[in-house]
Amino acid sequence: RQPPRLATPRPVRLRPGAEPVTLDAGIIDGPRPPLELRFSGPGAPATVFRFPSWYGYGRVFAVRPMRGRDIVFAAFEGSTGTGTYQEIQAAIGVDDDGIARILALETLHYRLTGPCDGGTWLSIRATPLADGGGLRLDHFWRRQGENCPPRPGGPARSRADWGTTLAWSGRGPMRAPAPLPGAPPARRLVEASRAKVMAWLAAAPRSAVTLDDIDALGLMETMQAG
Repeated sequence: RQPPRLATPRPVRLRPGAEPVTLDAGIIDGPRPPLELRFSGPGAPATVFRFPSWYGYGRVFAVRPMRGRDIVFAAFEGSTGTGTYQEIQAAIGVDDDGIARILALETLHYRLTGPCDGGTWLSIRATPLADGGGLRLDHFWRRQGENCPPRPGGPARSRADWGTTLAWSGRGPMRAPAPLPGAPPARRLVEASRAKVMAWLAAAPRSAVTLDDIDALGLMETMQAG
């Protein structure tokens, strides 16, 4: 489970020029324990953020500056099962209107593996732009065919790498460019889901994600088995 958990409680500055508040994050006890994020201290938002965490691996993994404030990055489980494991990353912050909300939802990493060493892998690395105006998303997609009986020269392999920028004005959620016409299938799947996610985040401030949300938004469909 990479990147690793960031220890909390820890101070975060949620608004430009404001005093830091305290971030606490942890897994709440229960049959399907969620990851819960809270803020406390003078000026802290009352909003509580909740994300599914079937195996209890949900965590805060980074706090990064953007537009004069700290943005919190959390990871939690999405699609899971035999040969399947997905983690989703949420960017969380307070916008210029003082609304605490999820700013973006993206796959962090995803693997679909089958017999004979075959599988498909996707990871997305999010890096704040130097001017704080959004996130640079670097995508790394790989596929390896089954290899039994062993093939001369090894299994068939394919790969695709591409970049995308999510823009953020400081108000509302981040915004994605339109899907690229004629993009390869791997990219089309990611961008189709991203369009649904962005529309959902823009429709109302979101502070909770459920497995039903993840399914409806197509985040579980950002990859297909080979």
